Amino acid sequence: MNREELLKVFAGVKKKLDEYGREVAFLSIDVVGSTAMKRNEDPAAAQYDFQEYRKLVEAVFRSRGVLKSAWTPDGVMACFAHVDDAVAAGQDVIRSLDHFNTQVKVMKSPFMVRCGVNAGYVHFDEATPMEAMSDRVIDIAGHMQKYAEPNTVAVARKLIEPLRDLGG
Repeated sequence: MNREELLKVFAGVKKKLDEYGREVAFLSIDVVGSTAMKRNEDPAAAQYDFQEYRKLVEAVFRSRGVLKSAWTPDGVMACFAHVDDAVAAGQDVIRSLDHFNTQVKVMKSPFMVRCGVNAGYVHFDEATPMEAMSDRVIDIAGHMQKYAEPNTVAVARKLIEPLRDLGG
């Protein structure tokens, strides 16, 4: 193929790929100091606590309309249709930790989380698992989480202005 033919093929493929594009929001959550929390703890207690924590987070995600998510042992990246839902999910997880820490977990250390939210236009396909998605928008949500204070939701500056609920 010559250059002109390649550009025509590229334009067609790009147009088709862009049909998968949409605005979505990503919430990254990580348990603060998870390795230190498990030190000098019974491994079964740690496993129980992290399983129960995951159930808590997944219940929050379902209530906020999560589209998809991917877990690591102590963290998660989740995709939502709207920024408000991603931010609210992070806030709900943080609010739920009081009860979780006093009534559910058995380890000594309390669970604290860092949350980061970013949103933007990405190629989104229902069939593609979250862990197979790669985009700068997702990366920034992860970076926001890393720099958040414990038990806070860090939101990218460009997203704050259009939020309907600025409380919390």
